[in-house]
Amino acid sequence: MRTELQTKEERKALFGLIDVIKENTQTLANMSRPMFNGVRYITDTELAKRLCIEKRTLANYRAKGYIGFYSVGGKILYAENEIEDLMRENYIPPLK
Repeated sequence: MRTELQTKEERKALFGLIDVIKENTQTLANMSRPMFNGVRYITDTELAKRLCIEKRTLANYRAKGYIGFYSVGGKILYAENEIEDLMRENYIPPLK
């Protein structure tokens, strides 16, 4: 079995794969969120996008007390597990 990269094309292909791996690693790093005691936090922008609603709607939900949140230095954060619980509690099953 040959272990050396003999041709320019082989080296080019290898470096192309390395670039893809670097891009995928960066994407995964950007998607991950720090965890505190197993809880992940997301921003209002991320939550609005996930729920397909406007950030203003989230602001209204916060003002009316429908949804819990954290305000740290002016940045609004939501605990993912609390949002999941809220969604489960407000689930209305289909009529049969």
